[in-house]
Amino acid sequence: MSRYVFALSLSAYLLKSIAGFTFFISLQGHADSSVSKSKTSKTITFVADYWPPFNNEPDSDMEGYMIEIAKAVFESKGYEVVYKNLPWNRSIIESRKGRFNAIIGATKKEAPDFIFPEEELGHDIQGFYVRKDTNWRFENVSSLEEVYLGVIDGYDYRDWFKEYERIHPDKVYVRYGQSPLKENLRLLINGRLGAVIDNDATLRWVSKEMEITDQVKSGGLDTVGGGTSLYLAFSPSLPTSRYYSQLLSGGIREMRKNGRLQTILDRYGIQDWQKK
Repeated sequence: MSRYVFALSLSAYLLKSIAGFTFFISLQGHADSSVSKSKTSKTITFVADYWPPFNNEPDSDMEGYMIEIAKAVFESKGYEVVYKNLPWNRSIIESRKGRFNAIIGATKKEAPDFIFPEEELGHDIQGFYVRKDTNWRFENVSSLEEVYLGVIDGYDYRDWFKEYERIHPDKVYVRYGQSPLKENLRLLINGRLGAVIDNDATLRWVSKEMEITDQVKSGGLDTVGGGTSLYLAFSPSLPTSRYYSQLLSGGIREMRKNGRLQTILDRYGIQDWQKK
């Protein structure tokens, strides 16, 4: 065989080998991509600002009872549950776009376009906290005019309070961020706020966590607006949301029957809202 013919044969062989190897790499890359997409589709991401006992610090021993319930339901079905802390308004906006699957501890009024499961995950009873050296207590709407009140951006306060805030913006301080309640409580004990409004259970939890129970006390409950239901609410932009909400409701009902729900609630000192 001449060197020329041998060179042509060798070139053809190398080209075929390279093409085959390229095709293999292409297939492998496609397979890896499919696996990655599969993993992504099996991940459910929940977001909210820090709001114990509903959702606490991510990756802590007590992430919040809503997170523990979500993990119990979805992980048993083969899903990975991811929980992140973000400012509340951002949590709603980004989940609405479909960047995250769901928000934690939502009411139907603050996210009316979201997909809500049939089963609620608690009640929001709003209360007021004040310094121990004050005699102020919430009696009615007009009593609020006596204090400078700390609130949180984006929260679903009752309609009566929204009207009060509209009429008296100079009497209300709005806090932003990922842990706004802690900041409002710091302002309270420093004398820069006269009262703080939030979920009553959350106020008790956070003041104990901050070790300020000797400096603050309850200033009464919202006797005007009453309570409202809380949910894990799913993104209106994602096609899986309705299925996830149904899966969650079924899981909650099953956990209530087998006692797993109460076991989780006991860790947080919470009574089943359906038994109250």
